[in-house]
Amino acid sequence: MKISSAIVKTPLIMHLRLILILAVCWSGKCSLAQQQPGAEEAKAEAPAEGRSLSAPYMEDQDALDEGKSMFRGLCSGCHGGAARGGKGPDLTDQRWLHGDGTDKSIASIIEKGVPGTTMKKLGESLKPEQIGKIIAYVRSLALSVDDDNWKPYAEGDPVAGEKLFFDPKSQFTCNKCHGLDRRGGGIGPSLDRIASRRSAQYIMESIVNPSQDIDPQYEQVLVLTNAGKTITGLRINETNFSIQIREQDGQFHSLNKRDLEETRALDTSLMPNNMAEILTVKQLHDIFSFLMTKE
Repeated sequence: MKISSAIVKTPLIMHLRLILILAVCWSGKCSLAQQQPGAEEAKAEAPAEGRSLSAPYMEDQDALDEGKSMFRGLCSGCHGGAARGGKGPDLTDQRWLHGDGTDKSIASIIEKGVPGTTMKKLGESLKPEQIGKIIAYVRSLALSVDDDNWKPYAEGDPVAGEKLFFDPKSQFTCNKCHGLDRRGGGIGPSLDRIASRRSAQYIMESIVNPSQDIDPQYEQVLVLTNAGKTITGLRINETNFSIQIREQDGQFHSLNKRDLEETRALDTSLMPNNMAEILTVKQLHDIFSFLMTKE
């Protein structure tokens, strides 16, 4: 055979080297790393499929502290210092209004924001590792229901609360301002899925003290015309030259700013500030209980 004759003619040292190489390759141990330097290192550094963004930081206290600092500066204004909700939803109860609660989904929301809400896109400001640290910090805050210290003063009846909310003859007039389940007015914020968007404590505080935290979209303004007329209502739109206002009774005004002596925002809500006095303890907790069913 040609191969045999070739081997015979090969010097002994070359013959032995060839046998050694063939033996190593036959055993499957040929080193591709020698042919492709750095391949093993690249493979080790490649993230596993579906790797959690927060996992590398969950046991790293310095990373959690950094995540806390960023959360306090960028997120706590809406979600609360402990991420229990405020103007934005509670991030610790595993109920997600947007996305499915995975690290990938949360990161996408942080990067791209949520159109039509106060959640702005932060992808241009934060690096992936910073987003991972924020997510890790939020996950570290997740508590069981038993760990939540805030509880309503009394149990409420959601059925009775629904009747109070929608009763057209009621003195509370909740549905005259707030829309819910495709019913009610549009002067105040919509309460659809309110229990998913706001923490229980925030909802209760908004009922008894509505002026504590006013959504900028529902900020009340006062204007004084050059003729001495005062108008107070919800600012619908405003430009450099005009302002549109809707009073609580629904009356609409479109005013030229050249005809106004004064325009100023008020720090009081359109919602009555004495609901705790108007409602009995039972009525207050009935309405609260009804709203908590709206997830």
